[in-house]
Amino acid sequence: MGLAVHSIDILLTRLLWPAPRVRLEAARALAELIKSGDRNAADRLLVWISQKKFESEVIIGLNIIEAFNLGAFFEFREVRNSINAASHLSDWLLKANFNQADRLFQFRYAYAPPKRAELPESLRRSFSAFNGVPRMFHSHLSHLERWSGMPFCKRWQHEWEWLQATELRSQGDPSYFFHGNRELTGQFDFADRETYVSAYLRTLSFAASEWELPHSIAQQHSRAALTLNRGLAGIAPVERPGWSDGILLGERDPKSVASAIWAAAASSASPGHILAALRAVEVDGTGYAVFEFDVVTGSAAALANPDKPDDCKWSFLANPARYEGGFYSSPDIGFKPKSRRLCGKVITLDVGRSLVDLAQYVHLPSPHADQPRSEIGCVESGMEMLGGGSPIAFWQHWYSDWEPACPHQVSHLVGYKTTVSRDFLEAFCERNFLKSAVWCSVKSGTRQYRYTEFQDREEGFWIDI
Repeated sequence: MGLAVHSIDILLTRLLWPAPRVRLEAARALAELIKSGDRNAADRLLVWISQKKFESEVIIGLNIIEAFNLGAFFEFREVRNSINAASHLSDWLLKANFNQADRLFQFRYAYAPPKRAELPESLRRSFSAFNGVPRMFHSHLSHLERWSGMPFCKRWQHEWEWLQATELRSQGDPSYFFHGNRELTGQFDFADRETYVSAYLRTLSFAASEWELPHSIAQQHSRAALTLNRGLAGIAPVERPGWSDGILLGERDPKSVASAIWAAAASSASPGHILAALRAVEVDGTGYAVFEFDVVTGSAAALANPDKPDDCKWSFLANPARYEGGFYSSPDIGFKPKSRRLCGKVITLDVGRSLVDLAQYVHLPSPHADQPRSEIGCVESGMEMLGGGSPIAFWQHWYSDWEPACPHQVSHLVGYKTTVSRDFLEAFCERNFLKSAVWCSVKSGTRQYRYTEFQDREEGFWIDI
């Protein structure tokens, strides 16, 4: 027995919803059903994949198996036979999850004929319309074009035109999500986005077949079309903390509000751990506030400087598509006397499209802070960082609202909290003759009416702890 088929089909429909978070939550719900032994969910996912004519939409379904480690719940043959729009990326996903996936032939990949598709000129020009072409895919193809001398970007448009001629898809109208408010921003995947991504995958297939692009290079660049990443996709948001509600400034002093937020968040840290990074967001119709806190290390003189501290360099994971294991490299990040944030972004080289908004807020201590063997592991409640097998830090996140759009000054409605081992921080500072302090950056805005512009304010300061 399992959930009724029509209920499962509602979740499958949500995999193509314009809002990435809805896609993510639908994928997570399907994965939970499959892991619970619901065969209806597994079978309906395969049927859904088999019905897709676009390569990118096949990836949306296959990526659930990869992101939530569901290979054991499927037979390789049934998954392979459900794919009717194969690509380098679909084969990579099969190989990553099934040992039997060793004889997959590239002749299965489709690409357009040589002649140009018949399209209205107005539609043809819309390929390069503002916000039409996803920048990430353009960057990958531009790199390949410079490397090979072949016209990858022109071929991308050629493939897109043929897909549009076969199945016209509009670029979508996001006005429903913005309520007519120009102050709002958000990331959306409308139906035509899948046309662009499928054309991108077909361009790689054409280049491998006709331009002798090595299949390994094509497969590497195909991962730009991933929708989810194992590890990060499985981390569920925690309930929004009560102290993050009611933080709009109004007439209050920002430093006093910030000190109260930090104190409230710090009080919930686990024994032996202390708060190291924090983001709290609140938005309503006439105001917004974003508080971002960081533990900063440096000399006593550097921490007495009122200037904004330096960011911690990004840390890239060694696995290009999964949030697990060790890190890519360990450069010297120069923690010495200059003030620098202890935590920085932890990211894979190929972030799934549905996780772009979330991935930029994964903040953990630099793996190069005297921890050469550090690695991460993900559980449902958050991401843990280990150094030499011992816990160093833990990251978790929440959302301040379900709204898919927010004022552009806010960027995103993600809040997060990173805690670190007190012993780790104290030992690190002692070895490097450093002190620590807490820096807070605040962005806020108010307006009299929903249709007027915000009066923005931004400042940063040290807070007492």
